[in-house]
Amino acid sequence: MNQITKYRREFHRYAETGWNEVRTSARIAEILAGLGAKDIHVGRNAVNIQTVKSPIDLSEKTRRANMERAISQGADPVLVRSTEGYPGVVAVIDTGHPGPVSALRFDIDCLPYDEKDADGSRAFSEDFSSVNPGCVHACGHDGHTAIGLGLASDIIKHPDDSLKGSVKLVFQPAEETFFGAASIVDKGFLDDVDHFIAVHLALSAQNEPLPSGAIACGINDFLSVRQLDVTFHGRAAHPCGAAQEGRNALLAACSAALSLHAIAPHEKGLTRVNVGMINGGLCANTIPPECSLRLEYRGQFPEISQYLKERVFDILGGTAKTYGLTYTFEDYGEVPAARSDSCLVEAVRQAASRIPWFNKIYAEGNLGGSDDASVMMNHVQQHGGKAVYIGIGTDISQPVHNPGFDFDEDCLGPSVSLLSLVLKDYL
Repeated sequence: MNQITKYRREFHRYAETGWNEVRTSARIAEILAGLGAKDIHVGRNAVNIQTVKSPIDLSEKTRRANMERAISQGADPVLVRSTEGYPGVVAVIDTGHPGPVSALRFDIDCLPYDEKDADGSRAFSEDFSSVNPGCVHACGHDGHTAIGLGLASDIIKHPDDSLKGSVKLVFQPAEETFFGAASIVDKGFLDDVDHFIAVHLALSAQNEPLPSGAIACGINDFLSVRQLDVTFHGRAAHPCGAAQEGRNALLAACSAALSLHAIAPHEKGLTRVNVGMINGGLCANTIPPECSLRLEYRGQFPEISQYLKERVFDILGGTAKTYGLTYTFEDYGEVPAARSDSCLVEAVRQAASRIPWFNKIYAEGNLGGSDDASVMMNHVQQHGGKAVYIGIGTDISQPVHNPGFDFDEDCLGPSVSLLSLVLKDYL
C-alpha cells in the first residue's frame, strides 16, 4: 500500500465533522512539517474566526473536548495545542524561482452520520472504518486530503526547476456546513493568487458518473446555495377545548414545506429547493405553539437565485398569514455559483492527456450542486486570477453522501501526478 493510500485510510478512520477537524488539522501540519514544509499556518493563523457565526459551536468547552480527543487518537500534543481547537491548515511553499502564485483547495471535513457496516465493506473488512460516532467520510474528502499531502510531498521532496513562484496548499475545514471557504478567504490567503485549483472525486460528465480512468477538466454548472432556519410562532391550546384560540405552528410548517417543494423550476437553468428538517410540537393533546424547519434553495444563475428568494419568502409570509401566526428566520448567507476558466480547463486537459491512467477525458463535467470552493474561485477571479474545479473519476460503492460510500483508491496517485504536472508545465 502506498503512502497516499495510507493517508486516506488514516483520515477516514479518524473522520471529523465541520469545525471539529482538530486531529485532522494537527496531523496534516505534522505530516507537512515532516516533509520539510517551513511556512505552515494552523488554526487561528489559517482561518478567520470572526467569519464563523451561529449555529457553529466554537465554545471553549467544545474546542477543549476536540483537542483532548485529538490527542487521545494519536495527534501530536504540541501541534494540537497550537490549533487552540480551531481547524484548518495552509502551507505556503516558495519554489525560489520568480513566478505566479498558485493555490489548491483540499476539503477535510466529513459528514454527520455513522458509517454503514455493509456486506463487503472495505473500510470494515480492512479495519479503517470511522472510530468517531456520527462521523463518516462519505464524500471523498479523506481522499482529497491525501491528494493534497501527496502533492506536498512531490513538490517538496522532488524539487523541479520548472515549478515557478509559490504554491499555497489550503486544507479547508467545513465544506459540508457553513463558513469554511469564507474563513480562508477572509484571512487573506487568496488575495494574491493567480491560479486556483480545486478537485473533487466522484463527479459526473454528460450526466453520467465518472468511472475510474475518467476526468472532467472543468465544472461550470455550480448552483448557488442559501440555507435558512425558519421558526413559525403560534399559540398553544387544547385541541378539544378552546381550539379556536390555538395557532398550529406545526401545520403551518408542513404547509410551507409542501408549497416550497411546489415552486416551479426556472426555464433559464437549474433550480433546487429542499426542506431537510422539521421539528416542533409538545405532545399529542396540545396544539403546537412553535415549529422550525431548515430549508435551502439553489440556482445556477443570480437571476434564478433572486427568483427563488422571492418565492420562498412569499410562501413563508403567506403561510404565516393563513394560519394567523408569525415567523422568524436565520439566514446563513449564500454560497455563490462559479465557472471554471477555459484556459485552466485546457491546461488540465493537456496534463491529463500525458497521464496513462486517464483514458477518458471530458472538457466539462457535471456538479449540479454546490461546493463552497466557489467562494474561493469567485474571490480569485474578482482579483484578476483564474480558477478551475476538476472532477476526478473513480468507481464507487454507493453515491456520495451515502453512509456506505467508498471509492477506488487507484485514483489517488494519478490525481497527484495531474496536479503536479499542471503546476510544473502549464502554469
